Amino acid sequence: MTQQTHAALQQWQRIELLVQQWLGERKQLLRMLCSLRSLTNSNRQRNPLPQRVQQFCELLVDYISAGYFEIYRELAREARYSQRENPELVASILRRLEESTDAALAFNDDFDTGEHIAALQEILPQRLNDLLNKLEERFALEDQLIVSIHQREEPLQRVLVH
Repeated sequence: MTQQTHAALQQWQRIELLVQQWLGERKQLLRMLCSLRSLTNSNRQRNPLPQRVQQFCELLVDYISAGYFEIYRELAREARYSQRENPELVASILRRLEESTDAALAFNDDFDTGEHIAALQEILPQRLNDLLNKLEERFALEDQLIVSIHQREEPLQRVLVH
């Protein structure tokens, strides 16, 4: 195996691990969101535990930040390295991600403290539903970004096949 092929394989494996960890965080985010939605929909007093809402907000911001500051950068670097970059597609996806980023950050700003949660508890169920819709769109775009750049085919397999 050449040094270049070995480096490409290591880079691919590193990004694969990073993406898989991030997708695991996405699952945790969705579980927590669904749990909160169920709490707010079933609880007649609409008084979910503020601590759980705050934990969700922290995870939400961590997920969004990891996407922008780690995952997207690594995928862009991989695209340039593997010469599979489609700048128009990537730019289009990143622009479309802005809407869900704004919605997530607005949700966090509105529900980041116990006082905010208490003041806005009546609208929390609807805001959770709206956020879920935005996140579903985001996840589809992120998946498209991952698939368009980071194919399941490892670099070594591409070299051996071609």
